[in-house]
Amino acid sequence: MSESSTRARILHWFVRGGVVTTPDGADVEVDVDPTVVGRDEGARIRLADAEVSSLHCELRAVNEGILVRDLGSTNGTFVGSLRVREAVVTARSEITVGGSKLVVTPTTAKQRVDVGFADRFGELVGTSPRMRRLFGVLEKVARTPLSILVLGETGTGKEVVARSVHQASDRKDGPFVVVDCGSIPGSLAESLLFGHEKGAFTGATERKKGALAEAHGGTLFLDELGELPIDLQPKLLRALAERQVKRVGSSTFEPIDVRLLAATRRDLGTEMNAGRFRSDLFFRIAQVRVELPALRERLTDLPLLVEETCKRVGHAAAAPVVLDWIESRLGSHDWPGNVRELVNVVQVAATLADTPDAIDDVLTLAREPMPGASAASAGASGGQTAFTEAKKGAIAAFEREYFTHLSKGTKGNVSEMARQSGMERHHVRAYLRKYGIEKP
Repeated sequence: MSESSTRARILHWFVRGGVVTTPDGADVEVDVDPTVVGRDEGARIRLADAEVSSLHCELRAVNEGILVRDLGSTNGTFVGSLRVREAVVTARSEITVGGSKLVVTPTTAKQRVDVGFADRFGELVGTSPRMRRLFGVLEKVARTPLSILVLGETGTGKEVVARSVHQASDRKDGPFVVVDCGSIPGSLAESLLFGHEKGAFTGATERKKGALAEAHGGTLFLDELGELPIDLQPKLLRALAERQVKRVGSSTFEPIDVRLLAATRRDLGTEMNAGRFRSDLFFRIAQVRVELPALRERLTDLPLLVEETCKRVGHAAAAPVVLDWIESRLGSHDWPGNVRELVNVVQVAATLADTPDAIDDVLTLAREPMPGASAASAGASGGQTAFTEAKKGAIAAFEREYFTHLSKGTKGNVSEMARQSGMERHHVRAYLRKYGIEKP
């Protein structure tokens, strides 16, 4: 293949797309970015129909045609007479939303989408068209003040996107503050975000800044935005709009200069239609929306991800061994834990790369018995050999040392340990219990 043809293949991505005709006869082009249909003023196709939900459905160009996805609407989305949650329209079809009808007409030929040449953005890497397009979008918006909402499954790297955007922005020398909305105690949520005065409530022994004030001059990242308590949402919206906060127990406001990034794995369309999330806050935060694909949808990125992870853990030379092992043993694995799961596998596999046979237990580490188990229990599990016992000992030693150092470095903060290790918090806690590692 010539250099020019390779360049063209990397530069362009082809999808079908099409046009949707609204009830008033207007034609709206459908491309790779979602076209939202709903009653809310933030919807691209806004319908004055009481039977249409605030955010009813979205249309997006894909390789096969036009993807129609219901956003948790009350009355449903119908393609012809069939109610659908998600469907790909490949021929001219009538879509019913509430009491309104739209006509969707996919194009017969695929259209070209520029995806750029970059195979990385900050800490993110990937060569697949969707990732290259994502990198192109992030490069354009990183230096702007626009708020970004990052969507995607657990483990796809939403916080990595936020951190990379911060590092590429003009605020990189300012603070990067992370708030996990899913772990905020309801009684302390307002204080955590806005701060409090001494004596404002029981236990408020000193004046304290909130996350918004701590992020002044930098970036605030709200992880799991969909978990934010509903009564706190209008207060956050007001603070962002007025660029000032008032601490709990205070009567004065203090100015803030914060760039907001957020992430969620929840379907916020469903949450808004159910009244659990405010649409005005959604459109204030989601000025730019980007979606991280699941790892199973970009398996062509595996070699680069393995190579990059091995470099980061100090075992760059182990990458070929680790990749061969993954391709031979996990060829049909769909990676439900996404990139986070892959990183965990690669970290341990790279450490054991000098003895490739020892990597076989990498996906069952959590189920392994503690080293030193009795001979009786060993016999009951099938008569383990000395080699198997040696593997268990090596793996257990690695785990114990890794989590001991991690606990010390984070002063026992489980949320920070989860972020640094790329694991869920409950998995981190399981390893701490397994090896009896106490908070320093």
